[in-house]
Amino acid sequence: MARTTKKTEDAKTPVVAEKKTAAKTTAAKATSAKTTAAKAETAAASKTTRTRKTVSVSLQYGGAEWSTDVLTERAIVAWAAEHGQKKTAAKDIKLYVKPEESTVYYVINGDSGSFTL
Repeated sequence: MARTTKKTEDAKTPVVAEKKTAAKTTAAKATSAKTTAAKAETAAASKTTRTRKTVSVSLQYGGAEWSTDVLTERAIVAWAAEHGQKKTAAKDIKLYVKPEESTVYYVINGDSGSFTL
């Protein structure tokens, strides 16, 4: 009978070892997946950073000069005041400058308006 008990214990031991090994393998796969996802995010962020360009445009007409940054800010302020919005809500901004009329027309988030230069 002692042998039977010993064999039963020996038979159980590998099963426990297999469960521990399976748990370690699953944990290793999860860690590997997280590492791969983190590397992919880093690569995507790096690629996005490299493709950005800085553009500055100035409009000169009749002895005056306006930068696109100034015109954009003025359009956002006018739009926010007219439509009761926060300036940070402006996402889609289109400007149409007509210096001969001294007017800037804008469309912001589908809402249109204008202001004088």
